[in-house]
Amino acid sequence: MFRFHRIPKYLLSLHEYQTAEFFKSFQLPIPPGRICKTADEAYKAAARIIQEGSDKNSFTDVVVKAQVHTGGRGKGYFKENGFNSGIHIASTPEDVRDYASKMLGNTLITKQTGSLGKKCEMVYVVERNFLRKELYLSILLDRNTGGLGIVASEKGGIHIEESDPNYIKKFSIEMPNAVEEIDSSIYESVSKVYKLNPIQQKQMTEILKHMFDIFLQTDATLLEINPLGIDLQGNLIICDQKLNIDDNSQFRQHAIFHMEDVRQKDWKEVEAQKHGLNYIALDGNIGCMVNGAGLAMATMDLIKQYEGSPANFLDVGGKATDQEIVSALKIMDKDPNVEAILVNIFAGIARCDQIVLGLLKGLTVLGMKKPMVLRMKGTKVEEAKKLIEESGFNMMFTEDLDEAAKKAVRMAAILRLAKEANINVNLTS
Repeated sequence: MFRFHRIPKYLLSLHEYQTAEFFKSFQLPIPPGRICKTADEAYKAAARIIQEGSDKNSFTDVVVKAQVHTGGRGKGYFKENGFNSGIHIASTPEDVRDYASKMLGNTLITKQTGSLGKKCEMVYVVERNFLRKELYLSILLDRNTGGLGIVASEKGGIHIEESDPNYIKKFSIEMPNAVEEIDSSIYESVSKVYKLNPIQQKQMTEILKHMFDIFLQTDATLLEINPLGIDLQGNLIICDQKLNIDDNSQFRQHAIFHMEDVRQKDWKEVEAQKHGLNYIALDGNIGCMVNGAGLAMATMDLIKQYEGSPANFLDVGGKATDQEIVSALKIMDKDPNVEAILVNIFAGIARCDQIVLGLLKGLTVLGMKKPMVLRMKGTKVEEAKKLIEESGFNMMFTEDLDEAAKKAVRMAAILRLAKEANINVNLTS
């Protein structure tokens, strides 16, 4: 059966501690916490938080949270030592140090990360709140209406995705330019989901107003609080939060983008971003270079149809420069998973001969040994053929996309089998 290849949507994500600090600046109720890069720092942070609680004549536990860009941390495990969960509750600084030492420098595996996981470079030590109830609240872009969507559930926590759908309520509102434009009835509607008392309803209204303010000011695509807790005193408090920002807003959200922890991103995407390339890393072995997002997805679908696996999504657009093409080739050349490269160009605005000149420059500069299949049609294709013939490089050229995809898949399969058998095979000479 033919299956469409789905491309993941990558958005700017911030760590929990960063969003906590950001939320505090909007006067939202956030428990005290500190970011730590070593187990000793975590010990000191826990000791201070516990002492501050003692000074207030209250018993204080702390929570140690791995700071990685993924959901499902509580259900994950660390690859290197098998330590379960990226979130732990502790009563003493000694326990905090022990937990932190098992998290820091290790790779957290969750359902969202897959087998590669995400390396934990920091832990967030935060005061634990003893809660009467855990709620869920989020604001997101509603692509069906072109406005905002609000999702509220009186059951929050790590099992929200498994909750009875009857507990999850959704609201849609028109996209406002400012918080003042939002109909006040939405605050009452959300409060009813949680069955709040009058004091809590007032707190909920203030929280929602600040959430809308953050969402609109930051070009957010998702703002999630899970859980939104009701503490033992009956007050609403934010226990965990998530903020995703639209990548296209970088030109006016410099301060937020400067906060991004690029260590949590795939190195290939970081490198591509430096050169202005529209690149998304995947887990296959066939590198793709295509002009046009639609054609790129169709190319990957065809690779999958012939039982291959694309290593990336790369749209070079209609005005790719030599340097951009060289940069793209360099990324694929350095990627150990890439065994063959498929270049698919349908030239309208782009010119086949200019693309080939960029490819030849890259092959010369990089000394690439990975086999390459070129499928080209359109503007200046005959000139492109001539350049390839005169270049001395063994690039396989075709105007048929099916043939190109088959060749790329076969070459990648041959090289993979040869590698497994420890046989040196050169398909470029």
